[in-house]
Amino acid sequence: MQALTSRPGVSRIIASVPAATRTTGKLVPISQSSSSRRPQIACAATLGLDQIPLEALAAGGVVLAGFIGAISVQMQQQSQTSEGGAVLANAAGASEVAPPPPPPPPRENAVLVLGATGRLGRRVVAKLLAAGRTVVAGCRSLDKAQDVLLGSGEGRMGLQEGFQDEERSAERGILFLEQVDITNPESLERPGLWDGVQQVVLTVGTVFGPLPEGGFGVLDGMTSERVEAQGISSLVSILPKVLPKKANRTSNLVLPMDTAEQLAVWQKLDDVIMGGASDSGLEVAPEGAGVTGAVWRGNLVVQGGGFCGTRTRKLDLNLGDQDGVHLRLLGDGQTFKLNIKTIDQEEIPESTYQATFDTDAGQWTDVYLPWHNFVPVKRAQSDPDGLPLDPARISKLGLVLSRFEFNKMPNPDYKAGPFELLIDGGIRSYRDVRPQLVMISSAGVERNAIIGDDAVRRAADIPIVQLNPNGTLNHKYTAEIAVRSSGYPYSVVRSTGMIDSSEGGPYLLQAEQGDDIVGQISRDEVAECLAMAVNMPEATGKTFELRRNEAAESKGKRPMGQWDYVRLFLKLALDKHRWRVGLHPMPRAVPPPPPVTEERRKEIVAQVAIIRGQQQPTATAVAPQPGAGDGANGASVLSKATPQPAADAETVKEKVNAKETVEVRA
Repeated sequence: MQALTSRPGVSRIIASVPAATRTTGKLVPISQSSSSRRPQIACAATLGLDQIPLEALAAGGVVLAGFIGAISVQMQQQSQTSEGGAVLANAAGASEVAPPPPPPPPRENAVLVLGATGRLGRRVVAKLLAAGRTVVAGCRSLDKAQDVLLGSGEGRMGLQEGFQDEERSAERGILFLEQVDITNPESLERPGLWDGVQQVVLTVGTVFGPLPEGGFGVLDGMTSERVEAQGISSLVSILPKVLPKKANRTSNLVLPMDTAEQLAVWQKLDDVIMGGASDSGLEVAPEGAGVTGAVWRGNLVVQGGGFCGTRTRKLDLNLGDQDGVHLRLLGDGQTFKLNIKTIDQEEIPESTYQATFDTDAGQWTDVYLPWHNFVPVKRAQSDPDGLPLDPARISKLGLVLSRFEFNKMPNPDYKAGPFELLIDGGIRSYRDVRPQLVMISSAGVERNAIIGDDAVRRAADIPIVQLNPNGTLNHKYTAEIAVRSSGYPYSVVRSTGMIDSSEGGPYLLQAEQGDDIVGQISRDEVAECLAMAVNMPEATGKTFELRRNEAAESKGKRPMGQWDYVRLFLKLALDKHRWRVGLHPMPRAVPPPPPVTEERRKEIVAQVAIIRGQQQPTATAVAPQPGAGDGANGASVLSKATPQPAADAETVKEKVNAKETVEVRA
């Protein structure tokens, strides 16, 4: 640095500038910011007008002007260079544009599972995804949902949000996580929760765990009364605002039959092909019939054959999303057949699927033939090894009137001679009603309501009914009534004692009504049954108890298949028809009985231990001992330490404050 003196006693300091610079007026930059890209020049940083000596300003104005001009020119040049580089960089980046992110997965026809992080609920989520459904997993804690549903390791499902595979295939299911609390009405009505939801599975229940003050009890006030009796009732009350009701069967015309051109696809197939004399034909319905459609009429001659038939040419119909065939008919009281030939049977002669249907003489009848009604037939004999009908691969349709039913057995409702069948519109398919509410409950709730305050009958019943901790059976039954009274299609599954073991399996399952069976079943088996009920119309409008069938012929052989579930659900009566099959109507709800004494609780626990084979009978076990297997009906809720919830309770463990917390959810 050098001093410039302006007047006596006054000095100014100016930075030393290289000689070349002082003579040419060019400045050398010393640094350049990576963020602003603005040049930083030594003299510009240290030299200001207030630092220029007055003498220099007066005597060297031209030099100063050139000096400042040089600074300005260099700053502009470097700024332009920097900006040009940025433009080039942006241009280079534009040539490597990243592909747009994939669209979000569709949220359509979804199933909302409430209680999705429970040991049963998480299994239901996995089963529904495996069936290709879109699932909204509703839970109180998203952190827990991410751990339990998305995490890996023991007790975790290893799922992922969105599509379940890299190919983004909806056939593998789509998962969404949503935070919701069934005890909070505002949470249940939260915008967005119900987007795309068509069905609800209820796996909620009491939450138990270690208490902060020590011991074991209900966490966060989540009792069965609050969660099930009140929570499910609250949910039902808001459903009309958030869930469109689908309580009616729908029908679609797939093969119209009201013009000559449309009937040209049908061909005669009478017994003349085998030497018979029967004859029939399809015609457009006459004007006086009162409907548009077709009439199939003919003459059935028993001698030489004994059948009339008509069949379409190849159609290639895919009715995989439908539940069966719908016909509206005016008949003469005879029993007819509808034949379906699939693509896989085209090269196999005399191979088809057949279903029979009845008509009422002189009356219009709506006939609904579900796919499971169609029997595989080969050479006029039922084929026990034949596969179930695949409605996605229908090749041809046919109508038959025969003196035989199946396997040369006589048709009980046929008559030789003239016949006539009037068909309204044509051949239709239909889609049936499925449960929109599927609830897990507990065996014992109905018998508990019937017993009421009869202490003698209660003492003679199974352990879970004797104990009924915190009135759990009463509160579950109150929730059942809310579901059945909702006006929505429903299914209520009353599990017997739930366990985690599948030892000795696989097992076929057994369903009954009237609440008089006991037994046990694994959570995996219950979850599969719930998932099947969601997807099967045969489960709609029914409440039933469920257990393993542990008979020798039903265990260790094969797992349940779809057609096993069809049969399991079909044999059950609709709740509204219970008294028509010898069952009593559902009892009214009653208040919970007084809690048992500690001494009585120990006696009940002793019964369970005896049933399990854990100890020998003692004098303290004074209550009547239930039959074999009864203990499992309350196995998960009877403890030597403290009462727990009902037979279908489930336990979930998580770390809280460095302690293992146990949630017990029904």
